Amino acid sequence: MLRGIMVWTKEELQEQLTQWKQALLRVSGGKSYTIGSRALTLQDVAEIRTTITFLRDELRALSGESGPIVVVGRVRR
Repeated sequence: MLRGIMVWTKEELQEQLTQWKQALLRVSGGKSYTIGSRALTLQDVAEIRTTITFLRDELRALSGESGPIVVVGRVRR
């Protein structure tokens, strides 16, 4: 989200998520994949995974879902 304003539609996010998932499958098999003017290779796997996570989180926010809540604490002795 951009300052509380959603800049994507659900359909746009799903389309992008599909493309990035296809990219991950292709490059993990040693091939390259192109999205727009960007060519992705095996070295881009970390970036692809980060983008997939970002798109998934945006889709959840648009749908009104919240992600997992992580609570970190220490046991008092």
